[in-house]
Amino acid sequence: MKVLLVTYYYPPMGGAGVQRALKFSKYLGDFGVQVSVLAAHSRDYVHDASLLAEVPAALAVCRVEHRPWLERVMSRRQRASAAPAVAAATAAGPGTGSSARAGLRDAALRAYAALHFPDDRAGWARRAFAQGRSLIRRQGIELVLSTAPPMSAHWLGMRLARDAQLPWVADYRDLWTDNPGYAAPAWRAAIDRRAEAAWLRRAAGVVAVTPSWRERFARQIGPMCPVAFIPNGYDEADFSAAAPEIRGDGVFAAAAAAPRDDVVFRLVHTGTFYGPRDPATLLAGIELYLSRAAPTARPLRLRLVGNMGARFAQGLRQFEARHPGVIELRAYVPHHQAIAEMRAADALLLVVGAGQGTRASEVVAGTLPGKIFEYLRAARPMLLLGDERGDAAALLRRHGQGEVADEARPEAIAAALQALVDAAPATRQPAPAPAAGVERFERRALTGELAQFLATCREAWRG
Repeated sequence: MKVLLVTYYYPPMGGAGVQRALKFSKYLGDFGVQVSVLAAHSRDYVHDASLLAEVPAALAVCRVEHRPWLERVMSRRQRASAAPAVAAATAAGPGTGSSARAGLRDAALRAYAALHFPDDRAGWARRAFAQGRSLIRRQGIELVLSTAPPMSAHWLGMRLARDAQLPWVADYRDLWTDNPGYAAPAWRAAIDRRAEAAWLRRAAGVVAVTPSWRERFARQIGPMCPVAFIPNGYDEADFSAAAPEIRGDGVFAAAAAAPRDDVVFRLVHTGTFYGPRDPATLLAGIELYLSRAAPTARPLRLRLVGNMGARFAQGLRQFEARHPGVIELRAYVPHHQAIAEMRAADALLLVVGAGQGTRASEVVAGTLPGKIFEYLRAARPMLLLGDERGDAAALLRRHGQGEVADEARPEAIAAALQALVDAAPATRQPAPAPAAGVERFERRALTGELAQFLATCREAWRG
């Protein structure tokens, strides 16, 4: 079977958003599926050229240049920044106009987003349509598979399939209008919901990354369109290629005068705080923990590996002024280095909830961040901030170890931190083997499930 994979994020672009499409394209050939890729390319988006080594040499990849206005602005701001936020920390408090400026900025961003349908990647989708039609003809494509967000990828995939009279399968890495970070005004939300419903009526199949979301789509679409649960996962090749254990100060070179690993307790978060997620309550929980810690307790370090939004810089500076050295910032690193950071941690931080003060909903409870599977494979204890009854918490209890705390309650976060530190060995130990059942989430095996589902959708569409 010949499949066109439509994805905005693809190497050399980096970040978590590329992983699912990259691993599918890497392994689908092992299951008799010949893949061609239609993707974007942005010089302003984070790059990870090391991921190009995983793209099969025979794969046809068409990248369509796109530079969203917001990414261009953020790129200029990052270049203008002379030093990391925490390294430049001062005790200065917030300016009198900072809250007003933040409110105006957020309102302007919402207004900007509302002007683009289905999102600000629509310009890429329009330009990529002609390239997609050409790929379909040249490669003899039999099915179109799109993965989103951004939702422009689904819009493009649906249009290409309709134009070529082919089946279309929509892979949802995240939800659209039901996403906790969705902030469009009511008039725009109504348009988006109608559009998505129309798209799904055209779909030959839908893939969801959590069991709760699979049930949600199945209720919404009905029995005529199959819905599969194919979660994110980890690639065993990523872990086999990494050093089995990284010790000493070198791992934490970005943090000035970092103590040795067996002296401090490092809580590591890899990735970006985005959308409604906010580290403010986490910092409040850490502050509460520090106020209660015994003088002989192991020093705590919160290590944030990845690009942190500029909107969090002030809170991080203020925390650093009160607790120097507790936060270690390291900017975006290539994926293999992020794996090494996970394996060198004493515990791993996973933020599942929708942010400070937001109660868990059905949508948030059903969220399974992609990094949880790499965390499980790294076999380090986890601090999970989210719903204790959610899918992520259930997965942690079934296949890992650690603590779950309500992300809106600093008291719960402090207690969970205390439990993790108390349970940690006095000196660093090599990571144990992953728990039984974790291998179910290996990327190649999951890609085999996808190949079978795609074949089922194609046959049902033909029939």
